[in-house]
Amino acid sequence: MTKKARTILFGICVFLFALTAPTVILYSQGYRFDFETKKVVQVGGLYFKVAPRSAQVYLNGKLKETTSLFTSSALIENLLPKMYYVEIKKDGYHSWQKTLEVKERQVTDAKNITLFPQNIGFATTSSPLPKIIVNATSSDGQKVIEADNHEILIYFPKEDKKIFLTRFSETIGKIFWLNDYYLIFNTGDKLKVAEIDDRDRLNIIDIAEFKTPEIFWNTATGKLYILSRKTLFVSENLLP
Repeated sequence: MTKKARTILFGICVFLFALTAPTVILYSQGYRFDFETKKVVQVGGLYFKVAPRSAQVYLNGKLKETTSLFTSSALIENLLPKMYYVEIKKDGYHSWQKTLEVKERQVTDAKNITLFPQNIGFATTSSPLPKIIVNATSSDGQKVIEADNHEILIYFPKEDKKIFLTRFSETIGKIFWLNDYYLIFNTGDKLKVAEIDDRDRLNIIDIAEFKTPEIFWNTATGKLYILSRKTLFVSENLLP
């Protein structure tokens, strides 16, 4: 190769490097071109922690991740800042759905997701009902249930903030903290579990139905007792 040819080749390489280097640097710093907004933006992410493990995470209908077998979490990075419809699924369990916003240079999290079995087993029992206390305050002491016959609200004492959770036309029975992030209660004959994450839609599922039930949640065993027409039933463990 002649000296002139080497000089030309070197010049082309320098030109290509000068042309691509800024793009590579910007890409490595999280900048992307958003074709919807026609703007250069910085990406964000979504972080989930789900029980039970190995749940599938869908964004806008497409499978993106499966939660870790060891940490039960999933981090989805390099997402353009916008709203994403999230659905988390696992065979044999009710799915969890919510629309979440991803912002530039931020990770939006949903760290307290619990999926509940679609078919929960109940058995009659002759054992005496264990001593169970209805406590309006969550075990972490950060949330308090405020409810009447038809509405449920959650009060956060440290922030002096109150959120409206949900309303039912039927009368609400006893309400228990299933854990620090979910409630269990009945409206009429239906037994329900509701999350307290009020971003977008509220995930509420019906887990069973009994005639005129009186419910008792045993935090120690993770089992639900139902007194229905003078018969006592006990569930299998509800929490993963």
